[in-house]
Amino acid sequence: MRRSLLFIVLALTLTTNLAMAQEKSVNPEINKSFVKPDVAAFVERFESEGREVYDHREEIIEACQLKPGMVVADIGAGTGLFTRMIAPRVTDRGQVFAVDIAKEFVEHVEKVCQEAGATNVKGVVCTSESTELPANSVDLAFICDTYHHFEFPYKTMRSLHRALKPNGQVVLVDFDRVEGKSSDWILNHLRAGKATFVKEVELAGFEVAEEQDFLATSYWIRFKKSDRKTNSNHTTDSIEDIKRLIAEGTAKLIDVREQAEWEAGHLAAAELIPLSMLKSLPADELSTKLAEQLPKDKIIYCHCRSGSRVLAATPILQELGYDIRPLALGYSLLVDEGFEKAE
Repeated sequence: MRRSLLFIVLALTLTTNLAMAQEKSVNPEINKSFVKPDVAAFVERFESEGREVYDHREEIIEACQLKPGMVVADIGAGTGLFTRMIAPRVTDRGQVFAVDIAKEFVEHVEKVCQEAGATNVKGVVCTSESTELPANSVDLAFICDTYHHFEFPYKTMRSLHRALKPNGQVVLVDFDRVEGKSSDWILNHLRAGKATFVKEVELAGFEVAEEQDFLATSYWIRFKKSDRKTNSNHTTDSIEDIKRLIAEGTAKLIDVREQAEWEAGHLAAAELIPLSMLKSLPADELSTKLAEQLPKDKIIYCHCRSGSRVLAATPILQELGYDIRPLALGYSLLVDEGFEKAE
């Protein structure tokens, strides 16, 4: 009896800790200065000689290869420096979403663009977890000196992934944080360097398509969407990344075996969602049932006994809007890889 009670307490503690991890910002203070910002002060700061991205603004935009009719999202538009440059290049046939977490910035950008006659600019106030852009609406997302301000990188990038059209791309410009080389300001301001940020973007469903090196203290990288799958259609995510993402609450693990198999032995981190249920329930009923169990703002890793049933479960869950990633390794092999068995 005492052992059962202890197990319940431990399970509740684990659930609580994971829930807290799921909501934990990677840098809670990073956007403090954008709460009621002094727009005029930021115009002077962002749009002045000596700021590398300002000095190289023409090269940065030219590298994006913008074309008339494109829909571009300027993520972290700030005072609108790049929004104003993008708008005439996509012409009235295109559109620019000026996206920012600060309402004051968005209102300022809309105002100055209207005054300049740029009628193709639409302001969007985002949140710390979402770009708030319409699904399948954007050709190119432009993120300049902004990614390091993302408090929930996976959630924000997945919202952008949904907003991008099938062939949509992301251009990322950010400071190159290098110990012993970068300025103290960059070292203190950024939580991580290029390799970490690139890996985070990749894990959200992208791959590097191009990189240019005309900046001295920053980098310019183009990403395209990627299904991150092997030839057998299993995820390419490493076991180490899978464990880390589950532990920090960015991902969840589900088991699509049947109840009897689950009862014979299962992983402590997994939740049971039998393939038979996924196949038998109508889509609307299944969507309602899963909404109570599976969040759509997290990676959903999926395992079975030998890696075959997950391939049948994947399209069903994808159709419902989940970032579902099937594992090639089955239950026993995952235990061998260090996943804890449930008591």
